Amino acid sequence: MLALQLFVNGILLGGTYVLIAQSLNLIFGVMGVVNLAHGSFIVMAGLFTFWATTHLGVNPLIVLPVIFVVMFVVGGVLQPVLLEPVMGFGRKSELLSLMITFGLNYVLIELALQIWGSDYVSLPYLQSTWAIGGVILSKALVASGLFAAVIALILHFGLTRTLFGKTLLAASQSPTGAVSCGIDVGRVRLVAFALGVGLASAAGALLILVIPMAAASADNLTILAFVIIALGGLGDYAGVVLAALLLGLAQSVVGYYLGGDAENVLPYALLILVMVMRPQGFRRST
Repeated sequence: MLALQLFVNGILLGGTYVLIAQSLNLIFGVMGVVNLAHGSFIVMAGLFTFWATTHLGVNPLIVLPVIFVVMFVVGGVLQPVLLEPVMGFGRKSELLSLMITFGLNYVLIELALQIWGSDYVSLPYLQSTWAIGGVILSKALVASGLFAAVIALILHFGLTRTLFGKTLLAASQSPTGAVSCGIDVGRVRLVAFALGVGLASAAGALLILVIPMAAASADNLTILAFVIIALGGLGDYAGVVLAALLLGLAQSVVGYYLGGDAENVLPYALLILVMVMRPQGFRRST
């Protein structure tokens, strides 16, 4: 029964991780940009959700779509101003975009500190549990995991079943080929970044339901997302889903047997192992 409990907790946590990682993976796949401000968007969304729920009495699950839309627009404004101007510098584009998002990360962290302070907060929402067949289910974890899974499925459907989703995939696989087919790659990059920021923010609104969060959490969340997409294979959407679920399971087991400190350091250890032993990700043979 303990094994089943840890499995369920890990899968539900991994469901939220899918959304955290796919948003970063989308930006990397289309733009070739490792967005170092990724965790900052997650944190700002989580802290805003906490504030809106505790001070305005708004249901956090209602805040979620509002945050997504607002941050989609923010991403759509930031991309042409900060990132698009450096996209034409060849291999230097990756380094320049890395430096820009590095700076943006700390601007957003400082903004979060000024608005919400430095304290860790957790959202007292859906704190009760269900007992099903001897397995204890946290309502907050269930809500977070299921909402994240639904959003990830909608993203998958949009990428694989809609015309614009296919243009996103085409631009991520071969920008030159996409241009030759008449695709406006600049517009695709703008939408990809805006969508990535919106999805990251939606993940933050869900994550605050299950873990404490503060401005200082930003870098850890960026690393967590990067570990997942590295495990799954950079740009591999199916691989990222599998990696997110496996990481959720691993943290569930490690946290139970070795404690919270070991659970928190696990992504860092996995990042080192992946980069040294299998940098292409476990789904790819080359």
